[in-house]
Amino acid sequence: MKDYEPPSAEKRFGGVVDLFRSIRWEDLGVQLLIVHGSVLRSDKPRDIDLVAVVDRGEDGDMDEDSVALRLMDFIEKRLKIETDIYIIKDPGDVNCFLLWEALRHGVIVYQSPAGREKLVRAINICYDFMLSREKLGYTETLVKRVIRNAA
Repeated sequence: MKDYEPPSAEKRFGGVVDLFRSIRWEDLGVQLLIVHGSVLRSDKPRDIDLVAVVDRGEDGDMDEDSVALRLMDFIEKRLKIETDIYIIKDPGDVNCFLLWEALRHGVIVYQSPAGREKLVRAINICYDFMLSREKLGYTETLVKRVIRNAA
C-alpha cells in the first residue's frame, strides 16, 4: 500500500497557477511573482494576492509603484477580480510575516535569476529576524509591557 501524498500545488490550484505561468511577466517588469491567498483556496476568491520583485531598470529609473499599478491593471482587466500586490523593494526591508505566509501557502509562478537572488536575500534576513525574535522572547516581552502599562 502506497503512503498518502497530498496533492501538489499544481494539482490543487492548477487553473490559476497555469494561467499565471503562461504570462510573460518579464515583459511587465517582474523578476519574481508569488500567488497566495484566497484565489488558491476558494472557488469564489475575493481577490488575488501577489508578492512581487520588480525590475527597477538598468539605471534604477523604474518606479516600483508604477510597475505595481501596471500589474494590477493588467490582471484586473483580464480576470475581473481585485488584485493586491506587495512589492519587495529592498530585501533588507521586507515584511517577514507576509513573505513567510506567501511562501508557506502560495506558489511561485515566475522567477528570473535576479528575482530569485533577491528572494533568497530576503529569506535570509527574515530567517535571522524570526530566529532572534524567538530567542529573545520578543512577543512575550512586548505583551508583558503592554499589560504592565495598561494596569
